Amino acid sequence: MNSLFDLDMQQKVKIPKYPPAKILKIFERFRYFLVRLSRKLTPANVAIIEMVQGFYVTRAIGVATDLNLAEHLKNDEKSIIELAELTKTHKESLYRLMRMLVSQGIFIEKKNHFFANNKLSRTMLNQQNSMRHMIIHQINSINWKMFEELDHVIKTGENASEKVLGMDVFEYLEKNPDRNEIYNQAMTNSSIMLSYAILSEYNFSKVKNIIDIGGGQGILLAMILYKYKSIKGKVFDLPHVIEGVKKIFEQYGVSDRAETISGNFFETIPAGSDMYFLKNIIHNLSDDQSIDILKKIKTVLPTNGKILIFEPIIENNNRYSFAKLYDIQMLVSQNGGKERTREEFKEIIKQSGLKLNRIIQTAAPFSIIEVKK
Repeated sequence: MNSLFDLDMQQKVKIPKYPPAKILKIFERFRYFLVRLSRKLTPANVAIIEMVQGFYVTRAIGVATDLNLAEHLKNDEKSIIELAELTKTHKESLYRLMRMLVSQGIFIEKKNHFFANNKLSRTMLNQQNSMRHMIIHQINSINWKMFEELDHVIKTGENASEKVLGMDVFEYLEKNPDRNEIYNQAMTNSSIMLSYAILSEYNFSKVKNIIDIGGGQGILLAMILYKYKSIKGKVFDLPHVIEGVKKIFEQYGVSDRAETISGNFFETIPAGSDMYFLKNIIHNLSDDQSIDILKKIKTVLPTNGKILIFEPIIENNNRYSFAKLYDIQMLVSQNGGKERTREEFKEIIKQSGLKLNRIIQTAAPFSIIEVKK
């Protein structure tokens, strides 16, 4: 499989500056106020069936991504006849799928059954700002099958991975390289979005060395090193995860200041850094596991060092929340994993013998949790 995107080394990487998180949060609240108002003004039986039918859209997006429809429309519009030929699909069935997606604001239908990309469909393209692999990962057969076991999870408190896969999710990925590649690319999709948000809110100018614990393919570290020329960094992860990291470092032109370390963070944490990252790690772990890894980092953290935890935070209110949604993903797939409230983060940090310094909201649905000794 090709890498997520290929950067022209003669062209500068563009790292956009996101609007202030506080402004975006105001718009987000207003947007979901309108959604909730619409549901209140709609007869309840109509509103609930509309919500239930949301899985029609979810699955259709997954199929459209698998068929690479956005890529086929990348350069120009095409007729449904052309699209059916390119994708080897049934013309009428494909048209009905596209018509429904257009009604949801994905793709544009023009005269004579011609279709074109729009802002949402372009997120399925195989490019730097893509969410293509994240869509495939979220809606692929494994995740879909695990969510079919949500009733089992709720009744027993057990996750669905053992029942569906016969093993832990990450063990399964290690044994299935094709699925692992999709997962790694999906995490890179997510990391690009999160990297823009982090770099818009956090100043790394005083940092000398960064170790990204469980850093995946290293996109976050690469972007930071690209922007801050004096920083050096390392990605620490399992051998099968970090196979593509060096290519990312080369694409961003930071290979002279970045390297990989192979290892398991449940066993050891490498020393030699004044800042450690935990991105999308804590939510995969139980409280005891989270405390254990934080204690391990504490033993190698210098006096003035910092740990940055990048996670969604659940707010104690009745508003829409990405964290509350994604918490169900953790419930289904992970043993003890969950999204946490501020109070829960404070507690595991306290029990680790560390101090919560501050929490910074970002434009992405993630916060920066800064921890000190």
